[in-house]
Amino acid sequence: MKLETIKKAQTSLFGYNDELAERFNISRRDELYEKFSDKLILNPALNRATVSFQDNKKEPFYRWLKFKEGFSSNLVKYFLHQIGNREKPLQVLDPFAGSGTTLTTSINQGHHATGIELLPVGIAAIRARLIADSVDINRFERHFEQLKASSFNSLSKGNYSFPHLRITEGAFSHATESAISKYMSFIDSIDDEDVRYLFWFACLSILEAVSYTSKDGQYLRWDYRSSRPLKSKYIKKDILPFPQAIHEKLQIMLNDLRKRNNGMFTRQVRIIEGSCLDELTNLPDNYFDLVVTSPPYCNRYDYTRTYALELAFLGYDEERVKTLRQTLLSSTVENKTKKYQLYTKYTGLEKHGFYHQILESFHSQEALHEVLEILHLARKEGRLNNNNIPGMVENYFFEMNIVIHELSRILYKGGRVYMVNDNVQYLGEEVPVDLILSDFAQRAGMQIEFIWVLPKGKGNSSQQMGQYGRNEIRKCVYVWSKPRN
Repeated sequence: MKLETIKKAQTSLFGYNDELAERFNISRRDELYEKFSDKLILNPALNRATVSFQDNKKEPFYRWLKFKEGFSSNLVKYFLHQIGNREKPLQVLDPFAGSGTTLTTSINQGHHATGIELLPVGIAAIRARLIADSVDINRFERHFEQLKASSFNSLSKGNYSFPHLRITEGAFSHATESAISKYMSFIDSIDDEDVRYLFWFACLSILEAVSYTSKDGQYLRWDYRSSRPLKSKYIKKDILPFPQAIHEKLQIMLNDLRKRNNGMFTRQVRIIEGSCLDELTNLPDNYFDLVVTSPPYCNRYDYTRTYALELAFLGYDEERVKTLRQTLLSSTVENKTKKYQLYTKYTGLEKHGFYHQILESFHSQEALHEVLEILHLARKEGRLNNNNIPGMVENYFFEMNIVIHELSRILYKGGRVYMVNDNVQYLGEEVPVDLILSDFAQRAGMQIEFIWVLPKGKGNSSQQMGQYGRNEIRKCVYVWSKPRN
């Protein structure tokens, strides 16, 4: 069904308030909307559970880590079904691989997959999935039975102390801290490296469940029972005792190991650790048949804060966390520009013409620069709650433009991109991420087949709702393809 009611559903095309509408001619965004209006299609087959982690909660292997920023295995299967049967297996790429859903699903469907991932939590999850294909199940079960037969009180505490960051101090009760220390001492005694890693990963995957914290957008929410000084009295629904949580997690992992596919995942996957801004340049032209991915959204979400417990457990200190935050795709107000770094990289690769094409695409995207002009004026007038928002938005689109041009380069003729993303709002206005990125894709040489719109969008934050009223924004899947000619 064609999306005929989008424009009518808002008081102005992108939700701009009357004051700003008077100051700015919004025709550039009108023009961009008109350019792609026939591509905006409501797709009833998609829903918020499918394009998020929700559908993975009970899926074997995918359920080991609650990676809320990922999408479901069912969504990847849907995309593969859209591609149809091919004579030979597809080469599938996910440049923002997360915890590996695209990779595992593609391989289970008989294809080959490559994933690029920078966030250490995602890398740990993918590694656990690799190990799961070959680990000795009997040894895993034997050590699990040994743990169950032991009382945590009887386990030796050892020398392990949780390596807290400033942001994680006070995340656990004293009893939980002690139990984690004893558990780490226990897994040190496991002589099988693969079994030991999976037991370690089980601990990483339950840190939130046994803590006073909850992941909430760009922040960690703290239960009132923690020792930290708090402004609000948030009550976390469940804080599990560590022995119960670890036993339940290991049982789930054991059940899933019994359903594994005999090493197929290990043989047919390639994992590249690093930033796709660096690693995509190393991939060959015209190679991949399919890209399935979901980049970070332009919504101030800071993975290094929401996954602070996991990063601390992985051994990241304050300086390494800061470096990681700057290396990730720019989507937080703390990100500094990577423009000079990227210019230097492409110059060093002697890709001056390609980089000039990328710059031309960015600078000539007038709807984006209209948004940036509004944000810069709002900063000048003191109406932004963070003065770094304009820079974050600019850096986000600059970097995504590079990613999109690289995807066009490495995509085989006739290949396709499926990208999950959300539009965002600032000052009560919707930033048309879907239209801007699709325009970048077209400038990079791809065809815009569809911009699938979920039947139910996403509401603005409570802060913006109170000031500007409710304004539902689009959640979309972009479908782009590379011409065969």
